[in-house]
Amino acid sequence: MKLSNLLIPLFLLFTHVAFADTVKLKNGDWITGTVVKKESEKLLFKTEYAGEIAIVWTEIASLKTDQAVSIVLADDASVKARMESQSLGRVKLLGSGLKTTTTLNMNDVVYINPSAQLTGEGFDWKGHLNIGGAVTQGNTDTSVLRIDGETIARSQKSRITLTGYANRAKNKNVETEFNSKGKLQYDRFVSKKWFVYANSALENDEFRDIRLRTILGFGSGYQIFEQPDRHLSVEAGINYIYTDFDLAQDTSYSSARWSLRYDELVFQGVKFFHQHEVLMSVKETDNLLVFSQTGLRVPIAEGLNASTQLNVDYAGQPAAGRVKTDKTLLFSLGYGW
Repeated sequence: MKLSNLLIPLFLLFTHVAFADTVKLKNGDWITGTVVKKESEKLLFKTEYAGEIAIVWTEIASLKTDQAVSIVLADDASVKARMESQSLGRVKLLGSGLKTTTTLNMNDVVYINPSAQLTGEGFDWKGHLNIGGAVTQGNTDTSVLRIDGETIARSQKSRITLTGYANRAKNKNVETEFNSKGKLQYDRFVSKKWFVYANSALENDEFRDIRLRTILGFGSGYQIFEQPDRHLSVEAGINYIYTDFDLAQDTSYSSARWSLRYDELVFQGVKFFHQHEVLMSVKETDNLLVFSQTGLRVPIAEGLNASTQLNVDYAGQPAAGRVKTDKTLLFSLGYGW
């Protein structure tokens, strides 16, 4: 075998490793690939043999990047630099934007290649849009259509959440369901966990005698978890509620508000979600409104998902002739971003 034939693959192997990011674990293992990002307590690392893997940050002994990455430090400073391995648990930052070479503890590295919301440079958008329905003709003549969606814009200090839905159903050209609701909330974070908010909602439901219900309020909340695979927050505040009924006497009152929002990836991209909102009149405790949604969202293709959920709405003092509780079991297809 010619020497050149042996040197060429060795040279290609050497250059491949030389121009790769490298992670050394505390157990002695080495992993080569490309740093994707660190936005939580795990480093997302892309390899050729296993795709993207999540590595617990505290299990990393050293880290080297071939190219400069965006880094946010514990003191909120943002730098663009290469990372060079140092002694156990320490890293050297090298970059044109640094006045001097910086060596620091790896625990001081909070984010790597973070989204715009975490750097404070803009908003990170996410959300989903779902459509469900059915049409039958023949011995039965029915049609059902539901559209619902949500979009969330998140920056380092602010969050804007817009949600809405619309339902319409007919049986032999006679309407059996016609309702819609839209909600808008603005959150301002005063710390990494605590936030204050202002919210509003508009709702109508022909079959509950609601021409238009208007809800305005403010309060405070606590973000317990805000991670790619888990989200949990609670809120409490005060709301003003005005309901314009079609037939019943219009009502207006102040209410205490409690809200919880939770979602988590349970396995293989399947997301469990639950949220509820409770509004109770400060004068009549039996004048209670409860809105609840619980379900699963299952990925079926890139960006596409199927979901099933149970919605429960409760009104302690419904219009005359209406029942207190409405339950809806939904199946729909959607797109997420």
